Parts: sequence; structure tokens; C-alpha cells
Amino acid sequence: MNVAVILAAGNSSRFGNKTPKQFQKFKNKMVFEYSLNTFLKHPEIDEVLLLVSNKYYDFINEKIKTCKIFVGGKTRQESSLIALKNCSKETKNILIHDAARPFINNEIISNCINTLKSNVAVCPALPSIDTIAQINNDEINKVLTRSELFHLQTPQGFSYSILADCHNQIKEHVTDDISIIQKCGFKPKIILGSKKNMKITYKEDFEILKVLI
Repeated sequence: MNVAVILAAGNSSRFGNKTPKQFQKFKNKMVFEYSLNTFLKHPEIDEVLLLVSNKYYDFINEKIKTCKIFVGGKTRQESSLIALKNCSKETKNILIHDAARPFINNEIISNCINTLKSNVAVCPALPSIDTIAQINNDEINKVLTRSELFHLQTPQGFSYSILADCHNQIKEHVTDDISIIQKCGFKPKIILGSKKNMKITYKEDFEILKVLI
């Protein structure tokens, strides 16, 4: 059983709007609904879980009837753990996706699931096209090797049982589930992501979103 989880409990502090970016509306759909519909229609996804903040739970629960909805945690890490605890016992693989990435496509979802047949974790990524520098006090401390740098995207895919075990082991705060897997000694596999699978972070990103829609 393959379960998709959409994390939509964040408050979008960098977005600068009272309404979080994932609930902004475009063409009669909220941003998160685009990826939700993609997962729901994918033939290999058996169930979709949506995690939202307590503030928006009643509103979203009234609007969305196509997936299971739960109140998320204060952090991404807490929300992922809540999702894990609410997955079916038959769950084999879990794909965890950012609600602010509306244009995930079927190819990436399928590639994640296929990669999990021989790996415990997978993450779509794009190679960096820019030179990246390590900065200290507004001065370049070190120019990093561009060929070794990638922009990670979601969904991050995992063996459900292994990710659940890793969440129970980890005691420190981490930014995402790939980091949890790594800290427990596993090496996630990278697959090719997509430029369209961008994450909305700032208001300016919505101009790109409008073009893609």
C-alpha cells in the first residue's frame, strides 16, 4: 500500500500574508488542491493524508471530502510523525509532499515508488545551475563544488516501517524526513525532479504560479 502525505500545517511566515500560501486560491482551487488531485488520480497511490493546522482544520474538513484530514504539529517533524501514526497498518511506502509544491507530476510519483523497490528512501532533486558560496560575515569563505550540489524537492519517499522506526529513534529537531533517515545511517537515493515542481515561498513566486496554471 502506497500512502501520500501532504503537509499543509505551516503558517507561511516568509510569505507575508494572513492566509498561508497553501490556502491561497487560484482558478477556484487552493494551492494544495493541485497536488492533492494529482496524488488522488495516480493509479499507484492508495490513500492520501492531509495535515493542516488546528486553525484551518474545520474549514478544510468542510471543503475537502476526498482524503483523510488530520491536525498537524507545530513543526514539520511533528506533522510527519502524526501522519505516520495515522497510516493504515498495510502501508508499505509513504510519500511526504510539501503543500506549497502544486505541480508535482505523475512521472516523479511513479519514479519514487519504483525506486523504493530497492531503496529505503528517495528524493527528487535538480542539479544546481548556480555557483554556491559559503559566506561568513558577508565574505566568501569557500566556493562549493557545483557538480556535488542539488536542490532537493518533494515528495520524499520512504519505506514506511523504516521511517517510523527512525522517527522514534531521533531526539533532535531536523528540517525534513530525509535528514531523519540520514541521521539513522541510511543513504537516500536521488532521482530527477522538475523545474515546475517549485516551492512557493514568497509572494513573487505566485507570478510564476499563475503562468504555470
